[in-house]
Amino acid sequence: MASDCTPRRRGNPFGNGMLGHALLGLQKGIMIVCSIVVAVGISIAAVLRYVFRTDLYGSEEIIVIFAYWLYFAGGAFGAYERSHITADVVSVYVKNPRLKAALACFSSLCTFGLSTLFAWWGWHMFAWGLEKGGATPVWRIPLVIPQSAIFFGLVLMSVYFAGNVLEDGKVLAAAWRKDPEHLRGAGE
Repeated sequence: MASDCTPRRRGNPFGNGMLGHALLGLQKGIMIVCSIVVAVGISIAAVLRYVFRTDLYGSEEIIVIFAYWLYFAGGAFGAYERSHITADVVSVYVKNPRLKAALACFSSLCTFGLSTLFAWWGWHMFAWGLEKGGATPVWRIPLVIPQSAIFFGLVLMSVYFAGNVLEDGKVLAAAWRKDPEHLRGAGE
């Protein structure tokens, strides 16, 4: 188990070429812009409400859209870095490298399976939003905009978790070959 908060990612499932870097740059850009918009929007709403005793009617509708994109782009980026929240208590107590690698691979496989299931549900929600329409009450912003953040974020998470399964599978295979060079990632 890693003792610090450094990312454990060793490769990008989209490759280290232009596509992989562009996608990560897009995610970082979305997270930065959305963080600023959410912070500024909430600050303005708070100042207007508590200082000027007025309300910016409908501001929550706009802030929530950026919050959704921030949350799911951040979730996908956390999956890329392998800095997402895990419950690896067992790997702390297991000392056998083979068992540790097998548990890490099993954990990655379960995470991938669940994220794929959630992405599938996200697709159905997104498709339903496209079919039925729906809009926010004040600004009439289509609800499919925040729903698309859920779907695309979950798809990216699934792709990154698939990369984690492949990485952990390589570590597991190396553990069974007793190759110490490849065991460095086991149980991190």
